Amino acid sequence: MSSSGSAETVEVLQLQVKDEEESVEPSMSEWSSLVLDVEAPNQKKVLYQQGLYDPGSGEICAAYIAQSDSAVFRHVYYNYPCILDPGISHALLGPAPRPIYPDDGQELYLTLCKQMNQTPVGIFHRALLGDKADLSYYCVNPYGIRAMTKSLINNKTLTSINLTDNFLNDDACFHLGEMLMTNTVITELNLSGCRIGPSGALRICAGLPNNKVLKVLNLSGNQMGDAGTDHFAQAIFSRSDVQEVNLSNNGVSGKGVQTLAEAIVWNNNITHLDLSRNLLFSFPSGLCNLLVELGNSEILKYINLSWNSLSGTKISGAIKQIFKAKNLQHLDISNNKLSTTEVATDLTVFMAKPKKMITYNVAYNPISSADSILFINKLQSNLVKIQELYMDGITVNEDFIKVLNAMKRLRNKQNVEVTYGYVEGLHKVTSPDPRETTLNRVEYICKKPKKNKIDIALVIYQLMKEGSKILEIKEFSDALKSAGVFLDDELIAELAYIFPGPTSKKGAKSVDVTKIGEYMMRKWPERKLPPTPPPEPEPVVVPVKGKKGAKGGKGGKEAKGKGK
Repeated sequence: MSSSGSAETVEVLQLQVKDEEESVEPSMSEWSSLVLDVEAPNQKKVLYQQGLYDPGSGEICAAYIAQSDSAVFRHVYYNYPCILDPGISHALLGPAPRPIYPDDGQELYLTLCKQMNQTPVGIFHRALLGDKADLSYYCVNPYGIRAMTKSLINNKTLTSINLTDNFLNDDACFHLGEMLMTNTVITELNLSGCRIGPSGALRICAGLPNNKVLKVLNLSGNQMGDAGTDHFAQAIFSRSDVQEVNLSNNGVSGKGVQTLAEAIVWNNNITHLDLSRNLLFSFPSGLCNLLVELGNSEILKYINLSWNSLSGTKISGAIKQIFKAKNLQHLDISNNKLSTTEVATDLTVFMAKPKKMITYNVAYNPISSADSILFINKLQSNLVKIQELYMDGITVNEDFIKVLNAMKRLRNKQNVEVTYGYVEGLHKVTSPDPRETTLNRVEYICKKPKKNKIDIALVIYQLMKEGSKILEIKEFSDALKSAGVFLDDELIAELAYIFPGPTSKKGAKSVDVTKIGEYMMRKWPERKLPPTPPPEPEPVVVPVKGKKGAKGGKGGKEAKGKGK
């Protein structure tokens, strides 16, 4: 046991000594990296001498530096390039990246509404994927217009916006004008009844010159006045490409129209112009200048001047110039005060000039029936291409109807539509016959009871047969009551009024029963009294036989003879 234990102890001591010897670091003279082979040349030096090797900066690896970090004036790792920044510094110190939204604008619209604390309009949000946004009568918040217009910057599908009767303030009008400067898709903008006023018109029209896509602009019912019309005229002067314009119901006078006429001289792209329901009767010179310029247009198709109280030969002479527009198709001058023969002549003299004209509306003007025939006489010419002539509210005569019927028989005029008002001398107003009405009432009263129905005609015939031709009102009423006919005093008085008899000296009115009977015979010819039976023969008295010479016998003979 002792021998084995000592052997194991010796073995352990030997292992410990061996481990201590291996852990001792060799001296620097024994480092393999410092043992230089003098005989073998350095290949790098050889290549360096040949110009084929570049040793670099000449610095040695920091791992072979015997000095500590505190003894080095500059840390050796700074001489080597550091790792490039993957973007951490920019992410922490730089601005946030600008988000990129889809072109349809739906996501951008919701984001802007959230930033502005505005409720999104669902109809508009869905319409961004279509071609039309109808927000008419929707009570849109004017401060939400900014989010709508910003979302349309890159939209490529929405072409029409309808904001009818949504009250828009100046801020909303500013953003709409800003949208028109950049949007290249929207072709129709309807702002009817938005009450934008002159200031709103200024902000919207500011974006029109830069927009070359918008073609239809509706500014009706916006209280623009002459000042707002001046702003629109300035946009036209600045080369706006709007073609269809509606300026109706804006309180525009002839002065505002004058500025529009001056702008059209330089830039005339208007094909449809609506100036109805304005104040064009004031300062007529401005309107005349506009109509003359529009008459020189090569593209004008539609013009509406209705409800402007236009009158006089000066205005009619200017309207006459509109017919010179080669492409004119629709002309509406209805509901004005054009009345005289000279005016009617001006309105008809150039009807044959426009070869594409379809509708001519002169309805509800105080044109006389004698002057109205001028229109139909001109219309029946083959040179006139008008298909619809509206003259509602204008009185015509029988000659007008004859010419119209003759024109309808022409082959190329069969589809022409002509409307007119009252026809003089053709229609006669007739009132109902009071005799018919009164007797129908009496007949209804007599037939109303379920039992004991009475025929009034037979009652009257019976009175005539009995010789009652003229009866006072009281006598006539008593006669009807005795026959079972009970009429009120007012109805009896009505019969006395429509079938009167002679008045007595005391002023009492009477009823002519004969007249009533004659009218009833024409009204009810099938009603007749039953025939009167023949009178019965008198009874024959048979005499009683008596003695001869007796008084009774003689009397009997006489009675018998009389009986024969």
